[in-house]
Amino acid sequence: MHLGMRKIRSAGRTSGSVEITLPTMLQVLEGTECQLIVRDGPRPEIVLQPDLSLAQDLFLALWRKIQIGLGSVGELPDFSLADFTLTFFPLQHWQERPPLAYADALTISQQHNPAGVANNHPVGSEDALARILASLVVSAGYHLGLRGAMALALGDSLVYLVTANPTSLGADFERGMAHRLFWGENSLPHPFTNPFDDRDWQQARQGFKKVFDQLLSWQETPTICIGARDQWYRALTVELKNF
Repeated sequence: MHLGMRKIRSAGRTSGSVEITLPTMLQVLEGTECQLIVRDGPRPEIVLQPDLSLAQDLFLALWRKIQIGLGSVGELPDFSLADFTLTFFPLQHWQERPPLAYADALTISQQHNPAGVANNHPVGSEDALARILASLVVSAGYHLGLRGAMALALGDSLVYLVTANPTSLGADFERGMAHRLFWGENSLPHPFTNPFDDRDWQQARQGFKKVFDQLLSWQETPTICIGARDQWYRALTVELKNF
């Protein structure tokens, strides 16, 4: 990905240092340690290689929370980066392996210290958390026997239950089902106080299992799912017309 051209300039005539400005989209790297590499050749290169281990630690920490939350459904394997498509910036579209974006993880890390305690609220941290959790839960769904649209629906539904925010996975109907099973027909959503707190994930286990079991049932009997979805959309259409 080409991010434009930048000039190297002096940090001060007597400092002996030089500096280069980075594009604003790389502001998330602020405070990240980088290795400086010089590559010789006809066109010498100077490479800044950021240490992204903090982001990977966050992926692992959230995967462990999902292992707790889905513990009543089945046992999930250890976290593996091979299950995901790794990118620096979030992807709009993907196929096969769900994406994990380092920029999202760094944004969240700026909000939470290693113990998971919130420090501040950088712009986009809620969206970043939703994207990472959705990808992790979709992968968990694959491991637990869900396929295709139902794995996506699990990701969308559980992220909504944790954060009260929808994702872009297109599972409006399934998300409504999750709301009813988890919170009740007429209840307002009440998301986790802290997504890094094991207690919230433990308390949600039975509710998560109800959602998973419903998705698995629909996967095994797709005609029932299609009928329920059509009925839901008809009811929604009537409600919107009367609004």
